[in-house]
Amino acid sequence: MASTEDTSNFFQRSDYNEDYWNNYLAARPHYDDPFYQSIYHYHQSHRGLTGTAHDIATGPGQVAAELSNHFDHVIASDINATHLDVAAHRLSPLVSSQKVTLLHSSAEAIAEAHPPSSASLITAAECLPLMDASSAIDAFAKLLKTNGTLAIWFYGRPFFAEPEYKGKCQPLLDSILDLSFSKIIKKTGPQAKAGWKRGTDRMASFLDDIELKSDEWQDVQRRKWNADHPMPFYGPEACDFEVKPGSAVAIGETVVNKQDTGFWERSWDLAGVRRFVVANLPGFDQQERDEEVEAKYGELEQAMGGENAVRKISWPVVLILASRR
Repeated sequence: MASTEDTSNFFQRSDYNEDYWNNYLAARPHYDDPFYQSIYHYHQSHRGLTGTAHDIATGPGQVAAELSNHFDHVIASDINATHLDVAAHRLSPLVSSQKVTLLHSSAEAIAEAHPPSSASLITAAECLPLMDASSAIDAFAKLLKTNGTLAIWFYGRPFFAEPEYKGKCQPLLDSILDLSFSKIIKKTGPQAKAGWKRGTDRMASFLDDIELKSDEWQDVQRRKWNADHPMPFYGPEACDFEVKPGSAVAIGETVVNKQDTGFWERSWDLAGVRRFVVANLPGFDQQERDEEVEAKYGELEQAMGGENAVRKISWPVVLILASRR
């Protein structure tokens, strides 16, 4: 189940539930080889080394597993101990061989656990909206070697990629997500609310609010796919606070926008849509059946083409790359 604490660390699972993580990975986009290769190519272009890579907020460890194929040693850290238990199970051979080391730590405190300038690459997938970005970036700068690479990425709300179905299907999916998230967001305490506010603003900013200071970072690149689609998994209707996007994009940074509805494309039937919604946040699988949500699912099934119809899904995505000076 999800934690009920009033904390800004709201993406946490307090019990070990293998089914949840299986559904989580099945519902999410697959980080494909061309995407990873683009990170490795950037890293090599800055003469980056292949000693130690550090995967921040590793969750079930899928990124750490990939990095282990290219780096001598991988540290996989997470603020949530239960998530590390899942990673330990899924990465058991790599952990046993000491190819991967697991570390219980927040991103903001990661520099306290390792010597400065000890990492060649840091990855932070699908996690920066959950963090104090300024403190985390400072910690990453301390941890990275000169010419080391920071790779941050995030994907947001899925969208129906086929124009003939998007007009009817997308508003229904948006409504289902709004109804599901509003039940959690609007009932949280002040600390959790502040976390939701920070994360929502960051997603709405396409992570442009993350500052990468020019005296510490070079060749900052912000690569975006399908940025004409909203990044937050829910709309303003799910929130009881004002959403305020921000920008810390500096002169000299490279911003690339690409429209590619085939990027990380998935094919979902209605069961696939449900899987995504349920796995979107720990605790959604604990929610009581909601008749309004169920009615929306019924409408969505018809809009998708009826029972067992399969539709193409894509994502808005941002990848931020930066090299340590």
